[in-house]
Order: sequence, then C-alpha cells, then structure tokens
Amino acid sequence: MIATILIDANGEGRIAAGTLKALGLTSKSRVEAEITIKEIDPPRPLEIPPDKTLQSILDDYEAKYAMTSEECYQKLSHDEIDETLDLLDWMGFYRLAQDAIADGENPAEMKFTLFASAS
Repeated sequence: MIATILIDANGEGRIAAGTLKALGLTSKSRVEAEITIKEIDPPRPLEIPPDKTLQSILDDYEAKYAMTSEECYQKLSHDEIDETLDLLDWMGFYRLAQDAIADGENPAEMKFTLFASAS
C-alpha cells in the first residue's frame, strides 16, 4: 500500500480516509483523519501552485517519468521500481484522483493548494 501523509512542523499530519480503512482504522470523517507522527527530521515541504488542477499535477508527473500514473502504481506495487519521495507524492495525488473519480468528481476541475512546512 502507498500512502501520502502531509506533516506540519508540529509533527501532525493528515492521511486519506481510504488509507486508514485499508489499515483497519476508523477515520474522523469521510475525507481525512488526523494523526501524529513523531521525529520527522526534517518535515518535507510540499507546495502546489493554486492554478494547478489535480489532473495537471498527474500529467506533470507522467511527463517527467514517461509513464502513466497507473503504470507507476503497478510498478511500485510489484517492487519493479524503487520508492522515492517524489514517486510517493505522485501516488498520493493518483490516489486522490481515483477517490475523486469514484465520488463522481473530475480531477481536471479540482484546484487546491496543499502546504506542509517546518516553519
């Protein structure tokens, strides 16, 4: 399983409810649950420009790595490529897109900004 956790300077993070369910945990809401992770040194910032859609983020990764998001997911799942933080970020966005599609949303219309920082 691949999961992306956004972590702030206090060591608090967010993880997708679907990931928690897969781990057998109960989330506080349908969308997310709060967790605390200690000793992240240092927290890694993740910024997304506000003009980016979820689909355009996936498109950027697909162009960068010359494979589709699904291909990357399959290769990571079968240990055919090494996990990197960049690939794990990509798979987090891919999972968000899959969840959005399942909820009847269009990733090409979803704009958002995420930011985790060690300030």
